[in-house]
Amino acid sequence: MGVEGTLASDRRQEDLDAAYQRHFADLARLCRALGAGHDSEDLAQEVMMFARAHVQDVRDPAKLEGWLHAIAVRKTYRLKSRRPSAQLSSDEMVAPVDTDLPIDLAAAIARLPSRERAVLTLVHGLGYSQADAAEALGIRRGTVAATLSHARAKLATWLIEYERGR
Repeated sequence: MGVEGTLASDRRQEDLDAAYQRHFADLARLCRALGAGHDSEDLAQEVMMFARAHVQDVRDPAKLEGWLHAIAVRKTYRLKSRRPSAQLSSDEMVAPVDTDLPIDLAAAIARLPSRERAVLTLVHGLGYSQADAAEALGIRRGTVAATLSHARAKLATWLIEYERGR
């Protein structure tokens, strides 16, 4: 590797270190929302260790955050596939719960299938655009839009059912 390549690699390491400081909590929250539960911080740490070892693979430094989240999604899904019976409890959810709300939003979100929970978390919890969420999850933008629509519809239905039962 020449001097230019070394400088670029050093710069990517610096960018990655800065990203770690900015995004570790979001990575842990994403892993938790996808079902990692109490392993979420360990997974976020694994994401950063993997990223440090492979930072030279990042073609566009502007997409570093999306790359980190995509790694987090893959690692979380792998963890869940090794222990498929693990269920996400409502106290492990990241969704903020408004104590004035009569329904436990975190518990309602926890009932969603993992892909719907992931899309909802990325778009509404972390502020991703649908295109960025699609890239992080490795799916098409249209799939994100449809999945988001299904998740919202389920949450709305559950809220209506709750209101009718009151």
